[in-house]
Amino acid sequence: MLKFVLKDIDGNVTRLKRPVKVSIVSSEDAPADSLVAVFAVNGTIPVLDEIEVYHEGEMAFEGKVDCQITDVRTSGKVLTVKARSRECILLDNEALPQTYCMPSMGLLMKRHFVPLGFTKYMGSDQAFNGELDVTKGMSEWAVLKTFCVNFLHTVPRLRNNRVIDVSGDESEELVCVSSRQCLSVRKTLNRSSVISDIYARTYRNGGYEMPLVNPSAHRLGIHRKRYVNSVDSKSRTVLSAKELLQKSNRQYEQWELEYSGCILCERGAKLILDGKDQHLRVRELHYYFDQNGEKTKIFAEVREK
Repeated sequence: MLKFVLKDIDGNVTRLKRPVKVSIVSSEDAPADSLVAVFAVNGTIPVLDEIEVYHEGEMAFEGKVDCQITDVRTSGKVLTVKARSRECILLDNEALPQTYCMPSMGLLMKRHFVPLGFTKYMGSDQAFNGELDVTKGMSEWAVLKTFCVNFLHTVPRLRNNRVIDVSGDESEELVCVSSRQCLSVRKTLNRSSVISDIYARTYRNGGYEMPLVNPSAHRLGIHRKRYVNSVDSKSRTVLSAKELLQKSNRQYEQWELEYSGCILCERGAKLILDGKDQHLRVRELHYYFDQNGEKTKIFAEVREK
C-alpha cells in the first residue's frame, strides 16, 4: 500500500491515515504528473505545501500541493489534496525574455533553474553554436524543452532530488507484468500514423531533394510522404525529420493493459509482458485506488533502436 508524507508551509511533516481514494496520472504528453488523494481526517489540517508518495519503500511521487479542500460532512471530515510533480515549478514560472548566443545547459542552470531549486543536471555541458530566443510569455519549462529539442535533440525530465536529466538516455527501469494479473490487454496497430518518406529542403536555392526513407513503413506496404523545410525553420532540421519518422513508427504499435494491483514507474520504463521483451516502453500510466481496491492502466508503445 502507498504511504503518504505531507509537509506544511513551515516544513513540518503531517502523516495521515490510509486514503479513501487516490488517483495518479503520468504521461509523456504532459510535463508534470498529477495526483488527487482523499483522506478522512480529524482536527485542523495546516496549509500544505509538498507531498511525497512511497511504494514499497521507494519514492513514487514527489510534488507541490496545488489545492487542498476540507469538507465537513455528517460522516466526518474529509481532506482532498491535489498536487503536481516538481515539473510544475518550471511550468508555473515565466522566464525572463532574452537571447542566448552559444547556449549551454550550465548557463541555463545558473540563469533559470538554480534559482528555482534545481541544482544539478545530467547530460551534455557543451556550448552550442547558434541562438536560443527566450520570448515573452515562455515558461521556464518551455526554455528547457526548447534548448533540449533544438540543441541536444532530447526530451527533458526530472529525477528525484531535483535533478534535471537532459541526457536523452532511455530509462533502465524494468516493469514485469503477467497477463494473468491483467483485467484486459489491448493491442492496436495504427497504420495511419506511419510516415514512409520525408523529403527535406536543405539549401536556400534548392528543392526538396534529400530523401529520408522509413524501411519499416515500406515493409508494411505503407506509402505516406511528407516535406520538411529545414532552411527557413529553426526547429525543422534534417535531424528533426528523422525523429518525425521514428515517432510515427512508435505510434504504429500501441498496447493498453488494465492491471489488478499497483504499478508505479517512471515514464519510458521498459515493459516486459509474460517474460518476453517486445521492445515495449511505458508512455502513460494511470493508478487508481478506492473501496474496490487498486488498479493500474498502462499505455505502452514499441520503441526499437
